[in-house]
Amino acid sequence: MKRLTLSLLIIVIIALSAIHLTAAPLSEKYYYNKVHGAWLGKCIGGALGMPMEGWPYYQIQKQYGDNIPYLNYFAENMKKGWSGAVKTVTIPADSDWRHVTASLTIPDFDQGCYAIPIIGMTQEAGGAKRKLLIRNLRILRPVNDSQFNSWYWMPMEGCRWIPGTSDVEFDYDGSRAWTRMKHEAALRLNLKPGDKMIVAFDAKRISGDSEIIIAFDYHLKAAQKGFGPDDDTTYEIVGLHTLEIYGPDISCKQIGEQWIKLIGPAYGGTLAEEIARTRMAKGIWPPESGNHDAGEAIGGQMKAEIWGLVCPGRPDLAAEYARRDGVVAHHDNGVYGEQFIAVIIAASFYEKDVRKLIDVGLKHIPSDCKYASVVKEVIAWQAKYPNWRDTIKEVKDEYPGICDPVYAEAGIVTLALLYGNGDFDKSITIAAKCGSDTDCNTATVGAIIGCIKGAKAIPNKWKEPLGDQFRCGAAGLEEWKISELAKRICATGNKVMSHHGDGIKFTEKL
Repeated sequence: MKRLTLSLLIIVIIALSAIHLTAAPLSEKYYYNKVHGAWLGKCIGGALGMPMEGWPYYQIQKQYGDNIPYLNYFAENMKKGWSGAVKTVTIPADSDWRHVTASLTIPDFDQGCYAIPIIGMTQEAGGAKRKLLIRNLRILRPVNDSQFNSWYWMPMEGCRWIPGTSDVEFDYDGSRAWTRMKHEAALRLNLKPGDKMIVAFDAKRISGDSEIIIAFDYHLKAAQKGFGPDDDTTYEIVGLHTLEIYGPDISCKQIGEQWIKLIGPAYGGTLAEEIARTRMAKGIWPPESGNHDAGEAIGGQMKAEIWGLVCPGRPDLAAEYARRDGVVAHHDNGVYGEQFIAVIIAASFYEKDVRKLIDVGLKHIPSDCKYASVVKEVIAWQAKYPNWRDTIKEVKDEYPGICDPVYAEAGIVTLALLYGNGDFDKSITIAAKCGSDTDCNTATVGAIIGCIKGAKAIPNKWKEPLGDQFRCGAAGLEEWKISELAKRICATGNKVMSHHGDGIKFTEKL
């Protein structure tokens, strides 16, 4: 009887907690300002972090110190194509360090663009798995090599810095593993069609085939207003669209069907989403589509916010929608990351304290899961260390990987929220300075603090370069005004809440 009474008490406490979040009626202006702030924060964080994607935290600190502005994102975000493999280089297959020199001619491209060198493997390199290291990467021609060494390149998917070295590891699984020259360096390099280019590096084959390609991305030179397209937000817009066409009672399969219908390979997301899309095209639907080796990667966490935005004050609903979306491409901790962030966003409509929001997030994922343990570790480190730099060192020492699994990124988001303590500038810049998957992490932190603060409280220096413009990679959903998108999210949120018997009670019209 005593146990029964205690159990009933716990249920009552949980129920009262849920009631507390939804008791106060929302003003329509208040709801819109929060949603608008979240989406602005998502775009701002993505634009701030994207030029540093894959950098180690110590290199960002070395190069920029505490001053992290937008790093030319608005002059560089419009990709206009890529060259395909221009040169294939064979690495000697004896597992020793070997010096490699590659000569090539820059192909023709639109003179309104600039060329960004890429080294790595894509599907053009074949499907055979391989792993290799390179170091001392530099451009010998057409400019002096000392200006364009290893630190002027960004490891991308399937590629990472070896901590404390200039070594870059390529772990190719048949999809992608590549490093790309930083945009600001490529602008200074100023390659022209017909230029003779010589690339030099040391390489060491670890396993598998030994070929690597050199290619080029082409980006517009002219400055661009607005954010996107990128994979994080593209998947969120498709989630919103799925709610709009099927109504609030959407299924995992309906979400997956819209992925296949609307999202092309350019915005395929992480490897987890690519695997899921391939499986679904063969008739393997959720949750089986998400049961694979990459299923605990960052893809869930990076696209979670939309589910919280349509469930204001209902973290339980946000967690369920995030689960339905999460299992399309992920399992276990990959899904828990999406639920954690969606819950925090939903609770942000009534709670401003980031520490309390993190606690709410933890209540909606298994207490003994690895994702929860990472968040709890960071909470403990934050209590121990006054300086966030000590905590990021702990995070990266414990979880050196990027994106897959999601643990380092979970730690960075939690760290930035705690040390930023609700301040928009401080939170997003800490997230950016932590390195790793900077565009996703900084965008997530920006969305959370943007929702807490609302659009009106976000400093103009961050908002103005967006120009109220957002671009999406989903077919038929490409161009948006951020302000109009926020209204559309609010309209869908009202339908979602009404469907679940908890319609938003607006006290004041927009």
